[in-house]
Amino acid sequence: MEGKIIYELNRMLINTSKFALKPISREIFENIIKAGLYAPYGLNPPQPWKFIGLISNRAVEISRKLDRISNCLILCFCPKVKDYFNQLTNYGSTFSAIYNFRLQAIAYGIVSEVLVDLNEEFKNFVYKEFRIDSEYELVAVVLFGYPAQKIEPRVINRDVVWRIE
Repeated sequence: MEGKIIYELNRMLINTSKFALKPISREIFENIIKAGLYAPYGLNPPQPWKFIGLISNRAVEISRKLDRISNCLILCFCPKVKDYFNQLTNYGSTFSAIYNFRLQAIAYGIVSEVLVDLNEEFKNFVYKEFRIDSEYELVAVVLFGYPAQKIEPRVINRDVVWRIE
């Protein structure tokens, strides 16, 4: 399967909101987070993101506030900057890390869901609960879990149009 590993992992990257509440070990969770830290990032200040990883009961408590149930999640923060280009670069860097989390998770047979449309009430709760500096914005919550049902690889319903001149 050499050369097709990332391709096959990408096919299994589906968003799901139904997780089996089987515990994810701390070692596996740490490896998922480490994978995100290797994501590419732009600009000179390296790795602009901040992450808070939660497992077990605390993750279940937080995920319930999002109408989900997961015993493993990562809160993803990005620095607020006034310059539009730098802000987009920070978002891109943060979401590259999120993508790496998801790839590492699926390699362990763990599925995920990325939530980005977070309401202000939830964001304010997180800022207060975890004492987040006002210079950071909560941009996503990534929920993880073993699948509650068998997952099937994604099917692409589009053809690629090649224009090589």
